[in-house]
Amino acid sequence: MFIGHIGMNTHRVGSFVLLGGGVFLVFAGLTSALGLSVPSVIASAAAIAALLYAGAVWFGPAPRTDASVVLFSAPLTVAAGPYAGRPLIDLFPIAQREAIAAHCRVAFDGQAQRFTAAGQSFEVAPVRSADGTVVYGVLIAVSVTPAQALAG
Repeated sequence: MFIGHIGMNTHRVGSFVLLGGGVFLVFAGLTSALGLSVPSVIASAAAIAALLYAGAVWFGPAPRTDASVVLFSAPLTVAAGPYAGRPLIDLFPIAQREAIAAHCRVAFDGQAQRFTAAGQSFEVAPVRSADGTVVYGVLIAVSVTPAQALAG
């Protein structure tokens, strides 16, 4: 654990040194190309800020999807929320997708189930209309099993 922590710090130090060197070179190059004046320094700083922001947006982590409760339709697409229209299985890791798809199809046969996929517990159930027809399914990612809850 300690060795991994050292590796992480050296990686960050190396990244910081490369970033600092790059910022310095861009700043120096733009300032000298535009002439050494206050406006050129401001323009160089603005260009660096824009590049850093664009890099952070482009290379930053993707937003994490919260798939703890998902309403889905018969073709296994998300039926509501910010991910509406996306395939249901796209919200989960590849190792879980096949099991989730199989159990979610069963919900449209009117059966509720509990299952585990790649170490994660799930519950799936049909959502019925007033006349009893299954119109949607709901998938719930269970973070605590009933046995764990009873154990305290």
